Amino acid sequence: MRKLLLMSLMLGFVNLSKAQEHVFFTGFFPEFAATKSLKNGQKLNFKVENQEIIFRNLDEESERWQFRHYRTDLMSFYSWSLSPVSSVAGGIFYRFQDGANAFRVVQQFAFLDRNRTFRIAHRFRTDQTFTDGEATEFRLRYRLAVDIPLQGEDLDPGEYYLVLSNEPIFSLQGGDFDIENRLVTTIGKLISKQQKLEYSIDYRTDGFFRDGFRTRLWAKIGYFVNF
Repeated sequence: MRKLLLMSLMLGFVNLSKAQEHVFFTGFFPEFAATKSLKNGQKLNFKVENQEIIFRNLDEESERWQFRHYRTDLMSFYSWSLSPVSSVAGGIFYRFQDGANAFRVVQQFAFLDRNRTFRIAHRFRTDQTFTDGEATEFRLRYRLAVDIPLQGEDLDPGEYYLVLSNEPIFSLQGGDFDIENRLVTTIGKLISKQQKLEYSIDYRTDGFFRDGFRTRLWAKIGYFVNF
């Protein structure tokens, strides 16, 4: 486990300032998710995400600052609880993006390590993405997240919490291999047992093995409800 964590952190901070084009953009990332609890530990989840760009390092300085829609993602997951600390899930995903709409199928296994004052969440995902005119993309993902209450050992309604996570993503498409990494810091508030609000800084890097190394920095706000 320590080796996996070390590898994730190295991917998050690696500096690839080589002689390749560096694409950078930043913007806002609102998201909303609703989860319905069903019988026997089963859950149905729906999520929508929007990405809005406000800056991109284009060659023309006059075009760098802009506000434009980048993409919208719709996701739905059905999960089964295997035990109080583990679950499996399957999901579908549709992306609306100019010239690159995509459909994705997702498989997931997740489990928790509980500590007296924090939780460590492990999430393994595989997915297959289908985009018109492109080869199918296959990805393997591992997300490690630490969830820490900021006001006492237990998290109660009205209190804040901190989540630190990192997720390396390994992809294969048309014989080309690449790695993406997502490093996220989140401050959340448990509004009630059914609602929470989160503010995050989401730093993503990809293009490690392709021309055009890319970084994306998102200011995220998310609202999550269970019923």
